[in-house]
Amino acid sequence: MSPEGFWTGQNANITEVFLPIVTAFLVLLPVLLALFALGLSRRYRLWRLGRPGPPLDRVWLRLTLALAAVFGQRRVLRELYPGLMHFLIFWGSLLLILGKMTRVFSLAVEMTSPPRSIFLYASWTSEIGGAMVILGTGMAVYRRYIARPSRLDTKPDDTLILLWGFLLLLSGYWVKGYRIAASGAGIPSDWMAWAPISFPLSQLLLTFSDEAKSELLLWHRTLIHALPAFLFLAYFTLSRSRLQHIWLSVLNVFFRSLRTKGALPLIDFETAQTYGAGGIGDFQQKQLMDLDACTRCGRCQDNCPAHLSGKSLSPKKMIQNLKAHMMEWSFPLFGGWRSVPTPSNPAPRQLLGDIVSREELWDCTTCGACEESCPVFVEQVDKNIDMRRHQVLTGQKLLDSVQNTLRNMEIRGNPWRGTEFTRDGWTKGLQIKNLSPSCQAEWLYWVGCTGSLVERNIQVTIALARIMKAAGIDFGVLGAAEVCCGDPARRVGHELQFQLMAKQNIETLKSCGVKKIITHCPHCFESLKNEYLQLGGEFEVFHHTEMISRWLEENKLTPSKAIDRAVTYHDSCYLGRYNAIYDPPRKILKKIPGLKTAEMSSSREGSFCCGGGGGHAWMEENTGTRINQMRLEQATLTNAQVIGVACPFCLQMFEDAIKGMESPLQAKDVAELVAEAIHVNESKTD
Repeated sequence: MSPEGFWTGQNANITEVFLPIVTAFLVLLPVLLALFALGLSRRYRLWRLGRPGPPLDRVWLRLTLALAAVFGQRRVLRELYPGLMHFLIFWGSLLLILGKMTRVFSLAVEMTSPPRSIFLYASWTSEIGGAMVILGTGMAVYRRYIARPSRLDTKPDDTLILLWGFLLLLSGYWVKGYRIAASGAGIPSDWMAWAPISFPLSQLLLTFSDEAKSELLLWHRTLIHALPAFLFLAYFTLSRSRLQHIWLSVLNVFFRSLRTKGALPLIDFETAQTYGAGGIGDFQQKQLMDLDACTRCGRCQDNCPAHLSGKSLSPKKMIQNLKAHMMEWSFPLFGGWRSVPTPSNPAPRQLLGDIVSREELWDCTTCGACEESCPVFVEQVDKNIDMRRHQVLTGQKLLDSVQNTLRNMEIRGNPWRGTEFTRDGWTKGLQIKNLSPSCQAEWLYWVGCTGSLVERNIQVTIALARIMKAAGIDFGVLGAAEVCCGDPARRVGHELQFQLMAKQNIETLKSCGVKKIITHCPHCFESLKNEYLQLGGEFEVFHHTEMISRWLEENKLTPSKAIDRAVTYHDSCYLGRYNAIYDPPRKILKKIPGLKTAEMSSSREGSFCCGGGGGHAWMEENTGTRINQMRLEQATLTNAQVIGVACPFCLQMFEDAIKGMESPLQAKDVAELVAEAIHVNESKTD
């Protein structure tokens, strides 16, 4: 027999063996596509029961981002072992499918004279791809059944997929190995190179008479490999199998929000029919797609400070509970929502209370770690805020601390109760402009509530003001005309209070001719830069670390005093994850003579929250370990003397943790260190 016997498995014409296979493929492929369309349409009808979201925009950008996320596997590879495992399975499957499809379609084009070179490369591609999948599957089995990290919950579907997939791959190698063994020809020297797994396997297989070879090859392929493969594809296409993340993930990445990270969606109170989410149908359609796309990988849970500190919240659990609740609802023949009672709960379950507990909802610090770590871009924070909005805006009972904070903001224009300070009291003796329509400056220094009304943070405010004067910056403040930016109200769900404050501030800023703003509070920074745009407030907004870094580069500031201390810098969630400002603070610290730096194990995108976001600067932690103390312990491990910050909330949280733990560490804002290094802490720079 010629070497082509390897491919045909017999001396007969190629069509006698491969024509039935090609025919079956061309028949079954439309069936699979129809099943896929059916499954997708069922999912689509379910998602459509949510509220419409914003119109689809920037399609080309979305497509580019989706392809980069799927094929680049960047987020998946952030964790080495599960990342490598998924990489092997994903790319191995692509190579396997590419090899199989190449062979089938090449045969369809050239049946009588198979293009041997194409078959050789297709053989090698599918062999290597299958080996990668088997290796990745083995890693998955070890991780899921032996290592068993707490974030994984193994279900029967997981076991079925791993076992079925492994047997399919094994049967594929078996069928191919049998074809080699049954060829009856002298084995060409290069067969091992093109079939590195099937060829060794062929040496272990028995062959049959020439009369039986053709039928056996056909039945091997049909019953042992092709039919189980078809059933496998049909199973994950129609069922709610974990494998559906193959296409759900791609859709979810494509339709993900492209608004600025951290900026919450606006409620139009003139047209809104519901405020927030009080039921599963109150979520937007994309948010319901999110629930479907979640793969239960648990990365969000492993990065959530609330969960890691022993609170009730687990982002993974919340998303999965919301998904299960969504599945309890169906789409009846004539439309509308219908709750499906369960035997243990004959009455329909309520979203707030039954599905998401009060503790879970208010444990969230809105740090964004869950979203940053999610490989499929599930947007968790928006859902939490939507449920908070429903509680706040419909007058439901709130936590006392939340209620008091909102009352302070409404009455006093700031969230701090009992403060002895005023908005402009810190300016005494510094001769700083108070901006008004008749008195303007190039820059507005937006001080913020904490920077002007909390004693410890007033020191940072004065330090930054002196730095700006030393750099020759023309700036002023609003003084009593400045009210809270509205961030605390928005993050606890009082969207109306946020909008009232934001509109008042925008009007004040425009009347004073403000174009450029500098602030040392990342929460003010996020609101002024990214969220005021939603209400017509367009300003150039910079964080003080960005500007100090620039002034140092331009030699407007010259640090001359050596500071012989080691500093570990803490990335604020709203400055880092939300606005990707990681390098400027570190560049500043490197410019200070004598200062040594050390990185915490959790830094930059993976930074651990201080515990003050999402309104938690005004809430008590009554469950588990305090988040700020956990972060302080991480800082202590670096052997630094100072924990550097660039956020008044972070400074406040670390000061409290230092006192509570009697830690020798100091908490210092980056501006304080710069002021010390350029000798402006005590001097007057009038």
